Amino acid sequence: MRTQKEIKERAIKVLKDDFFGFEVTEYVKAFTKATAKSSIGTVLKKDADIKKWKQEFKTDKDIKKCAVEYMPFAWEKANNFRGISSARSMMHYKAWLWLMGRDDFEDLEEYENYGKDNLRRICEFLKIDADEWDDKVRLNEEP
Repeated sequence: MRTQKEIKERAIKVLKDDFFGFEVTEYVKAFTKATAKSSIGTVLKKDADIKKWKQEFKTDKDIKKCAVEYMPFAWEKANNFRGISSARSMMHYKAWLWLMGRDDFEDLEEYENYGKDNLRRICEFLKIDADEWDDKVRLNEEP
């Protein structure tokens, strides 16, 4: 997993373009209490209460578990042509994969077929079978 310094810098960097906070929220889940405290007023709101802060992502294993558990939902949205939800899935995966040290998934916002091609790539990395969820329907393909 990335260092706390890297995670905080990444959260600050993407914050300005992450209007709904879908990607930034995943970085915040990896903050230690100390990082959360030092992020008040930048990443976290000025009135953020961190007394009971719990770091959700402590290891790559924690992140991978979350990514695997989310996969059926991501495929459901892609299979049903749900554009906004599919884009949100890509934001989550971009953050999770980056946290695990994977810079080769930075292009997840560039996709076709509601992210199905990217979901297949991610499944391959996570060592899970995409065929379990992919309904194989693709837009703009000959029958």
